[in-house]
Amino acid sequence: MKITFKSRTFRFPKIYIPKIKAKLSFPILEMAIPRLRTKLGLGDNFRKIMGISLSMAGLIIVGSVYFAIAGVNQASVFPAADTYSIKANTTNVPVGQEGSEVTQTLKLNLNNSRIKSLIIDDINVGSTTITDSLKIFATGSYWIEVDELLIDNMTTPDFVLSNSEIYNLVVKDNKADGNSFSPTLTNGIVDVVLASERGAIDLPAVTGSDYDRIIIETASANSQIGKLHIKNLKAYDEGVVLSNLKVGTLTIQNSSIGSGSGINSADFKILADVKIAQSTLTNNAEVPISVK
Repeated sequence: MKITFKSRTFRFPKIYIPKIKAKLSFPILEMAIPRLRTKLGLGDNFRKIMGISLSMAGLIIVGSVYFAIAGVNQASVFPAADTYSIKANTTNVPVGQEGSEVTQTLKLNLNNSRIKSLIIDDINVGSTTITDSLKIFATGSYWIEVDELLIDNMTTPDFVLSNSEIYNLVVKDNKADGNSFSPTLTNGIVDVVLASERGAIDLPAVTGSDYDRIIIETASANSQIGKLHIKNLKAYDEGVVLSNLKVGTLTIQNSSIGSGSGINSADFKILADVKIAQSTLTNNAEVPISVK
């Protein structure tokens, strides 16, 4: 190494600095966290308190699930016991009235509907707390108009047909604890025919079921049914009532009707306000019958 200062040069010997290898590390600090111990002074009551707490928690959970389920009202699906409202131009079977009170009744509110067929077969009805095990009727000035109404193999304490217009009335091969048939022959009774089934509702058959009663009603307009068959219906305590019907052909056959009151007190009644164009009344026997 050399240094020049005022035209004079000074030279120095070379100095070698040895390489220094060093490793830097931070100190490790260790600290113990003190343990805290507590003792709940419940003594022998600790297990009891824990058991009560767990039981209450379980009851709260079960209660919450119950009320959550109970608060959801599932709509019934036809023909489960419920009230079903069928309106004009309906093509699908409606579900029952969601949230309606619990019932054992099957009720159809027709109200200006057009039904292809309604089959009721192998049904048990009746209750000591209701009136009329089966009731088919219209209110006010309206009618249920039926092309073909068949009642076959019915067992009931009594049967009443009133305030209706029947083009062809057939009553045959029945047994009753007293008959009273007094329909009125009248001109101008029409033969109801449900011709086109376009847009008509085809209800699933109501079969193999139990109800306290069955009600078919129209209240706000006329309604039409192509084929209404009621077969193998068994009723007790309360009977069958039909009114405000216009029917092409009504057939009542192979049925047993009676309350045990004796043949002098008729249980099978077709009243005088039933107007007919023609009728066939054959082989209807009066025998003591008491349907229970």
